[in-house]
Amino acid sequence: MRTRPLAVFAFILIASIAAFAQRELGVKPTDTGGPLTYEQAAYDVQSYDIALDVDPAAKSIKGSVVMRAKIVVPTNVIRLDLDTVYKIERVSEEQADRKYEFKDGKIWVWFPQTKQPGESFSLSIHYAGTPREAPRPPWVGGFMWKKTPSGADWISVALQNDGADLMFPCKDHPSDKASHVQMHITVPDPLVATGPGKLKGSVKNKNGTTTYNWEMNTPIPNYSIVFNAAPYKLIRDSYRSIAGETMPIEFYILPEDFEKGARLIEEQKKYIAFFEKYLGPFPFRAEKVGITETPHLGMEHSTNIAYGNGFRSNEDGTDWLLLHEFGHEYWANLVTASDWRDFWIHEGFETYMDTLYTEHLHGKEAYMKAMAARSRAFKNRQPVAPREQKFAYQVYMSEPDYLSSDGDIYGKGAYFLHTLRYYIGDDAFFRALRRMAYPTKEMERITDGRQTRLVNTDDFLNIAEAESKMKLDWLFEMYLRQPKLPRLITEAADGTLKLRWETPNGMAFPMPVDVVIDGKPKRVAMDNGTGSVEFTGDIPKVDPNEWVLKAK
Repeated sequence: MRTRPLAVFAFILIASIAAFAQRELGVKPTDTGGPLTYEQAAYDVQSYDIALDVDPAAKSIKGSVVMRAKIVVPTNVIRLDLDTVYKIERVSEEQADRKYEFKDGKIWVWFPQTKQPGESFSLSIHYAGTPREAPRPPWVGGFMWKKTPSGADWISVALQNDGADLMFPCKDHPSDKASHVQMHITVPDPLVATGPGKLKGSVKNKNGTTTYNWEMNTPIPNYSIVFNAAPYKLIRDSYRSIAGETMPIEFYILPEDFEKGARLIEEQKKYIAFFEKYLGPFPFRAEKVGITETPHLGMEHSTNIAYGNGFRSNEDGTDWLLLHEFGHEYWANLVTASDWRDFWIHEGFETYMDTLYTEHLHGKEAYMKAMAARSRAFKNRQPVAPREQKFAYQVYMSEPDYLSSDGDIYGKGAYFLHTLRYYIGDDAFFRALRRMAYPTKEMERITDGRQTRLVNTDDFLNIAEAESKMKLDWLFEMYLRQPKLPRLITEAADGTLKLRWETPNGMAFPMPVDVVIDGKPKRVAMDNGTGSVEFTGDIPKVDPNEWVLKAK
């Protein structure tokens, strides 16, 4: 096998990392998530059954949604969300019309009598309109009405930072994932519509359209409930999971790119093996590994990854976009933040896995170079994991105007994990990663949806402390709960190197630091934020591998 210089790999890796650098988007997403109101928290969504009639010529949709839910606390009114561009035609419960108010993107629905905890209900909403077009997809989302290279219609939807209410009436909050979703997407022939889960069949209609029926039987984030449509061709393959099941791989690809599809699937198999090695079995092996080619860069839609990287790969064959979006099947779809304030659990964890893949392929030195490259773009303007409930854009985007894309949840979140690895050691760190994905070995064998979890930052703190048998709250406080970085002050004189942490608001930070004395590494304890080491000859090199996240 021909080898290449590490410098070449470093250049490639830094180029890939630049893809995650801050983007000046010039527009802010609409609200999704945020503080839960009583009328939202009062019910738990069980399923959505969504029918959409899509007209690309008019750039419009006509839809109906049946939401089945269970009451959590007594209420006679609930609230859903739907973008202001739509008109509601009817709201009913078991065929009986219900009183409702639709104002400022919110739907309040009243029941004749107060519903009690444990009581189930089924609400049907018919609506229509011209959906919001995505101004900067996928970061600022909505619908995309594009054309394929051959001139055919190519429709895509991206909703993560704006919310699923841009497409259908829903409870627009990450804390409530439907356990079962059906989508019935009607598009003009010869378009093929793709969705989450499994294709249950299609029906040719007399008006020159076809309805594609998709079903997902595993809990799914709202923003993954999307469709794409084009004159797709389907490439089928399969992969045997480490858990023993053989799971389908399905790639819906433009006819123009069909010959390129097989190579991408072979790359996909490598990524499955990597993630299963470190995190456990692919979570949705009862459904599929799905990829759909899209006119936007990409998105992590569960079992139906949006892929728009143009089949570009690094010199080592890695397609960074496919690697990243597939990894979100673990960090976003298996493990989902219960509030957008913990968005970093999706993006920081997956960005770390992207860099770990570098170590997997090219060794520790390449990993260290790639991680160091990530530290060049931190803004340190806002906490990575604030404690207050947040809208998605408030943590994804950068203060003060939220018009640029990097709120530090990608790179800084990943570098925090890098520093945690240094502090607690590889054994404890990798056990903690796997337990964050699957808390028990028993959960790794489950495929019926119970393997999925809603989590927050404290969950990972508790797991990391249990695996390392160390107190780590000070580490999480410094890097995640407030924005400023610690600064390492060094002073060398008379054969003594003194080190001192200068921290925001005098925060405790007993982080040890590696120094190299006469070519030999030594870890200097800094239990009270200070430490010292004796040396002869040249002044020691401090933290030469840049393990510790700190102010430059």
